[in-house]
Amino acid sequence: RDVVERRHADAVAHGGWSMDLHPADGVYSTRPACNQWHAKGVYSIPYRTLYSRNVENLFFAGRITSASHVAFGSTRVMATCAHAAQAVGMAAELCRREGVPPAALTAPDRIARLQLELARTGQFIPGYVLNDPDDLARRATITATSRLLLAELPADGPRLPLEFPRALLLPVRPGRMPRVAFCIDAARPTRLVVNLRVAAEPDVYTPERTLAVREVDVPAGRDQTVWVDFDVELDAARYVFVCLGANPDVSVHGSSWLVTGVTTVAHRGRAEVTAGAVQSAPPDLGVDSFEFWRPLSGDEGANLAMRLDPPLDVFGPEAVANGLARPTSGPNAWVADPADPRPTITLRWPLPRSIERIELTFDTDRDNPLFSVQYEHPERIMPQCVREYRILDASGKVLAQCAENHQTRNTIRLDRPVRTDAIQIELAAPSPHVPAALHEVRCYSE
Repeated sequence: RDVVERRHADAVAHGGWSMDLHPADGVYSTRPACNQWHAKGVYSIPYRTLYSRNVENLFFAGRITSASHVAFGSTRVMATCAHAAQAVGMAAELCRREGVPPAALTAPDRIARLQLELARTGQFIPGYVLNDPDDLARRATITATSRLLLAELPADGPRLPLEFPRALLLPVRPGRMPRVAFCIDAARPTRLVVNLRVAAEPDVYTPERTLAVREVDVPAGRDQTVWVDFDVELDAARYVFVCLGANPDVSVHGSSWLVTGVTTVAHRGRAEVTAGAVQSAPPDLGVDSFEFWRPLSGDEGANLAMRLDPPLDVFGPEAVANGLARPTSGPNAWVADPADPRPTITLRWPLPRSIERIELTFDTDRDNPLFSVQYEHPERIMPQCVREYRILDASGKVLAQCAENHQTRNTIRLDRPVRTDAIQIELAAPSPHVPAALHEVRCYSE
């Protein structure tokens, strides 16, 4: 149940692989080679699974953490092992620093300290928001030269047959759901079914609840604009799925544009890890039954071209200091207007501050999973990642610059502390079809 229920107060790491169970009697077993059961999102790994209750000074990491055979089917994969090992390494340092054994870190104040230190290094802990008392960015007024008002993903990409359902995953604010338009080709007169769906929980990306259904009569023809008004009021900031039902007579136009925090998914399984597009679990098994919706790769995975009325205003600069460095219930990113010739975000303080270290977090494609060398990522260079940037002080002096970034996190340590009342970060858009985006800025005086 820990993998399925996902959240723990002493969480220090996360996992997301299926519960991938192999026969205990090995490769000569007459049973199926594996059974794979999925949870509806990532789950947290509790600290209490990472140390011995019998040997006072012993940690467990990697594949020897405390887990049942079933949970181990998920926690044993390499990336998850690495996250848990990162937590153990940080916990060991805190134990050394404070002169206490591993079990002592379960105290609420010490767990809070461990979570803080891990989040500072970029460790993602589901449900945890970094509120770093030493981060000067949280005390700054943050402005930008522009912000994206998402009104359109242009129809300049491939035509995508609706041989299976496809959905646009959009971050929205509370209030009325915008009208959405798609560009459609129909081989003959038909009826297109469009659903507005959401997950049962804000940070899960499985469309379980249907808020509205619209059926649109579409005549035969190409390049038709089809508007859908769901007439729905949303009560919280969250992601919504605008789902186009399968229809053999229809293709929807794709877009070459990529925007951080917006993606397109398909109601399809993956033969290597699922038995189909739906997980149907026996009622007594303890796992959920639900649909699989996932990004596809290459042209097949292009965003759906669309228009929105009114535009989405969810990409403001204040997001870079909200304590979340990846999409959760919203994009948690500043995204610049594509027409901005020099996208710049400015942090300004009432009085000069001494700054020695700056942390930046970029988008290196949170949408597509990085499986392994067996299933490579569709891109050799992550197209959303900002590769060029400069950091300047209030007088315009360049403090640091980078021309070849490919990393999610950049730690910039200045040669000597700079005293200034403002920091400016200039970004270059990764490409003409990808606006510049930044998830997080943190500043420290050391």
